[in-house]
Amino acid sequence: MKKNKFKILTVILIILFLFYFYNSVENIQLSSEAERFEILSNAIKHSAVQCYAIEGFYPPNIEYLEQNYGLVVDHDKYVVSYSIFASNIMPTVDVYFK
Repeated sequence: MKKNKFKILTVILIILFLFYFYNSVENIQLSSEAERFEILSNAIKHSAVQCYAIEGFYPPNIEYLEQNYGLVVDHDKYVVSYSIFASNIMPTVDVYFK
């Protein structure tokens, strides 16, 4: 009888451990993904400011930054919203996961 209780308790503990481990991995992935969004958004803004400092205008689109300033965006993974009002006003940049 005690052996059956021990086996059941062991199985329950293993299930709880696996559940905890799975949740921990999920939280790490979400945190990492949020950090990647922030890094990409900052890289786009930095490249736009660099373009403004060198050329005197903000770039008209993301492709301009990719071609002329070495910006790398994984378009299969992210959607970038780059809205520019005027060539002398900082553009609005939003990054979304596809």
